[in-house]
Amino acid sequence: MKTLDAIDRQLIALLQDNARLSTVALAKAVGLSRSTVQERLQRLEAGGTIAQYTVRLGQGGDPLQAWLLVRYADGFSCDDVMPALAPLPQLRCCHSVAGEIDLMVLVQVRSPGELADLRETVMAMKGVDAVTTVPVLRTLLDRMGA
Repeated sequence: MKTLDAIDRQLIALLQDNARLSTVALAKAVGLSRSTVQERLQRLEAGGTIAQYTVRLGQGGDPLQAWLLVRYADGFSCDDVMPALAPLPQLRCCHSVAGEIDLMVLVQVRSPGELADLRETVMAMKGVDAVTTVPVLRTLLDRMGA
């Protein structure tokens, strides 16, 4: 697979922001011909860099997102806590991190009450020592996908 250049990365960023952009719009944005952009997209797809184009469903209003910063109890690890966390439908992603916090969990809920309930559920899980809740006020850039 050819190494990604600046234009490939720009095309990917544009598609992450709006997967419905036409090839003509992409070509205009990066200053290349439509056929050149189409060839690049085909190469990115064939090489597995672009796995799929997707849609994010709206819910008629902005959902409430928050990061739950989880610290494990002594003697516990990610392998102990993740099996209990993974089935929760409100979880969007989990990152194991180093430092005072062990796990960063992005959640999406419909209301502050649902966030409070979810936080209490996580706090009550075996192996969890502490949970800090950090509500997302505004998303300024999201290239995480669906």
